[in-house]
Amino acid sequence: MAINLTKADDTATISLKKGGSDNLVVRAQWVDNGDGKDNDDLDLRCSILMPDGAAYYVDGHYRGDLDGLPYAHHHGDVQTVDASAPAEEIITVARDIATRCGGNVALAFSVYSAVGNGQVSVASLQPKMLMRCGDEEVICQYDFQQDANSRRSDVYSYVIGYAIVTPDSVVLAPSGKTSRPGGEETPWLSWHGDDLDLQMSGPAVMKGQDKAAERYNKSAGISHRFANVGGGKSGGKGLFSKLLG
Repeated sequence: MAINLTKADDTATISLKKGGSDNLVVRAQWVDNGDGKDNDDLDLRCSILMPDGAAYYVDGHYRGDLDGLPYAHHHGDVQTVDASAPAEEIITVARDIATRCGGNVALAFSVYSAVGNGQVSVASLQPKMLMRCGDEEVICQYDFQQDANSRRSDVYSYVIGYAIVTPDSVVLAPSGKTSRPGGEETPWLSWHGDDLDLQMSGPAVMKGQDKAAERYNKSAGISHRFANVGGGKSGGKGLFSKLLG
């Protein structure tokens, strides 16, 4: 039976103590908003924070690897939405990612609407996240339509859920955070002991537009970098809020 989380401060735990080899499977789903326009294409992204503070990024272009860093793999870009069923993109995360990396690993899952896909309120597409491991499933279904800022068509990134993976468990929560209007920043995670901070201050990553992203990051003064994007070093600290108790 699935656990459904709808508030930003809700949490749920998936146990990894049981035997088995099932990996963590994360699905982002969204619907056609019925406006008759071809603007319903979202992209699932994941920002990954390692125990040593290194940050990695996975999406339909930077698809990652289950057998090597960052121990997460994107299953590919989906560009069409059937009005009769939700669209879905998938990322699989190695269940033993924390063991392989030597400590707790944090992940922020977000959906992104590129400007080239057409103006749309992402909130109207009702994005949600489902994480499953074996017979356990948690759904992060924060209602972005309750926030006026989220309903704007110039807000491009929505954090649909985030998680801390330990060797024994996964703690998940919805987020409700969005990028600023017109902003291309990605979710950025930082550690302070066991505390986790999530800010929309990571470097822009634009599909097929690396130079444009570089110009944006330079002009915006963004110093954070993902270790596997653009050859940049990652790191940085922020203000911290507790997820693990």
